[in-house]
Amino acid sequence: MKIQFFRLRRVLSASALALVVASTSAATVSAAPSQGQQPPKSFASGPQSKPPVEAGKADAPEGKNLGPTTLKSSSTVTPMLGNVSRVDFSTFYNYCYRDLVYTTLHNTTSATQYAHLYLYNGTGPTRDLYVSIPANGTVYPAFYGVSGAYQVYLYTWNGSSYQYDEYKTSTNNCNVSVSRVYNSGGWVELKIQNTGTAYATQASTELAPYPGSGTYTGTHYDYPTAGGAAIYRWFYVGTSPYGIVSTTANSYLYPYMFYGDL
Repeated sequence: MKIQFFRLRRVLSASALALVVASTSAATVSAAPSQGQQPPKSFASGPQSKPPVEAGKADAPEGKNLGPTTLKSSSTVTPMLGNVSRVDFSTFYNYCYRDLVYTTLHNTTSATQYAHLYLYNGTGPTRDLYVSIPANGTVYPAFYGVSGAYQVYLYTWNGSSYQYDEYKTSTNNCNVSVSRVYNSGGWVELKIQNTGTAYATQASTELAPYPGSGTYTGTHYDYPTAGGAAIYRWFYVGTSPYGIVSTTANSYLYPYMFYGDL
């Protein structure tokens, strides 16, 4: 309960901050940007990395419990052993979005297969999920609220019980930093860097004085590469007091707030 309250406070703080800046800057909005002002060569630069599977859009339907599961202790299991031929873990996907992980399963047999998954994570209780995998298909079992290192154990149905198949480990660290690297002559440049292991969507919004959407104003979305190079994004703010907020969308991270008067 304590962790949930802490995260809720962080999510709410972004909205509250936006309202404060918008209300205090509305009375000081200046004229539109000068037509003679030379913009930077590019309004954004750096690698963008969208996930191949969109977070929250591919969750595998929860299946039914078909019978007992024969559990094995961690000391007697082997990673990626694949006791059941052609039913295997595939690439796992980690997201800042609600601390989601997709523990991808692939079935290359000609029949529907059934699985029971257990996820162990140091930040929360053990969780389990039943899923079915269609013939020659891939499904994305979804676990939310997973932060840090985790392990997933796969048990597959043999007609009478779920038997151990294999396990896989991964790490879901959501960590995006934003800094202001230029703040002069009517221009502001933000540096956005994903230092974690999760896919992230970064929403950067100019709340004032030009909140309308355009090349150098309004809201823009970036997808910084996990553990990769930074993205640099420009805003034109003129000479009036300005406010820019940059938030990792649908995450539990605090937003970054930038303001000033050029």
